[in-house]
Amino acid sequence: MIFTCACLLSAQSDPTLTLAQILSDKGTISAAELAQVQSAGQSARLGTLAAILKDKGVLDSGDLAKLSLPTPAAEPASPAKMAAAVPVTTKKGVPVSVYGELLMTAGSNDANFNIEDLPMIASKQGSDPTGGDKNFYATARQTRVGLALDPIDTLGGKLSGDFEFDLMGGEAPYANGAHFDLFRLRLAYGRLDWKNWAVEAGQDWTVFAPLNPTSLNEFGIPEFTATGNAWNRTPQVRVEGKTTNASGNNLLWQFAAEDPNAADQSTTAVVVARQPGIGERGRMPAVESRIALVKTYNDRDYSLGFSGHYDREKNYGTVGTRNVQTPLNSWGVALDFSLPITRILAFTGEAYQGNALGIYSVASGEAIGAVGTAGARGVTSRGGWAQMQFNWTKKWQTNLAYGIDQPDDSELPVGNRSRNQQYMANVIDRMTKNIALSLEYRRILTDYRNQLTANERGDHVDLGLAFIF
Repeated sequence: MIFTCACLLSAQSDPTLTLAQILSDKGTISAAELAQVQSAGQSARLGTLAAILKDKGVLDSGDLAKLSLPTPAAEPASPAKMAAAVPVTTKKGVPVSVYGELLMTAGSNDANFNIEDLPMIASKQGSDPTGGDKNFYATARQTRVGLALDPIDTLGGKLSGDFEFDLMGGEAPYANGAHFDLFRLRLAYGRLDWKNWAVEAGQDWTVFAPLNPTSLNEFGIPEFTATGNAWNRTPQVRVEGKTTNASGNNLLWQFAAEDPNAADQSTTAVVVARQPGIGERGRMPAVESRIALVKTYNDRDYSLGFSGHYDREKNYGTVGTRNVQTPLNSWGVALDFSLPITRILAFTGEAYQGNALGIYSVASGEAIGAVGTAGARGVTSRGGWAQMQFNWTKKWQTNLAYGIDQPDDSELPVGNRSRNQQYMANVIDRMTKNIALSLEYRRILTDYRNQLTANERGDHVDLGLAFIF
């Protein structure tokens, strides 16, 4: 702020800075080039601006000669001054903000879960006789970093975008590869906003069932995955519209055409060549829509949303010696709500029902059965989650939540997961704007069809420390 004010005061008395600002506003020079002029010493500013314009072909050597430029004195800027003066920009001069969260988590389990540090499903009781169901871990692989394209004026609207990745792409195949975590794409999209409309293309969170429970420790894979939280990030083209009445209430409508993947790709090996799966064989994009009402009351936004998903798919396989193809429809309907009852207490949640929603971690891993079985046309499931949040102060927050996913038993083979539940409680201390600490407890209850002795209950406790920038 001090530097910005100093530049504004200096610009009023220095015509070179005023001219540079005008040229930046007209797009003749970039924001980075403007900062270069501003950070130059007073005697060197005119020469710096003239050199930039010469590089752009606006001025030639004859023009420079007419300016009778003084020889600039050496005024090396300090690292702190340069960091404050020069913004990060792309090659095309678009301003970019770097953000991220360096997250370390450590915890313990008392059951055999599908993933040690981000458990979703408790494996069958007695499935690990080696004692691996009792364990302790520490990891930093949920760390994420992003580049946000700051809005710029384009086509009468504001162009923005985001590119974000984390380290949840798997482990390198080395003996000590447990900590050689691989990059994973989270977000990569561009967006153009006008007053009441927006268009977006790229990979983003889906329109269907868009909310997630609040957790500092579990965002590499969102909280309640496979236990009531239907979520996904996928390539899409999205159109949004909104209307606002005199009371400030908003009606939001969204429509998206998305990649039709059905989550049937191999999970046991790295896939280097993508092949058409059950979703792609349907030969059309998945389509989704959501309508939401947002009402502002006492400076708090209450929202209620309804969303739907449809994807035409084609299952395939062999029955005996015959190759069989079975058409199926992936569909889902969902309700989401956010109710900030008071400044301290808020309720949020989602409920859904649908068929073949494996890409949303609904009936995860068993959402489409083999051809010739009862689930060949998709497994129907229903569920959801609800969260109660207490914002005691600006620093301290507590979240209590429950989630459940319950597939239709009649469409599952004996021994498949028939119900998955989870309870969660966490305490988050936002110590400063850059440091946060969280303690979280989760209890996972997994039932298996017609195998009561296999049903498992397990506890997961972890501590997270985040450095936010």
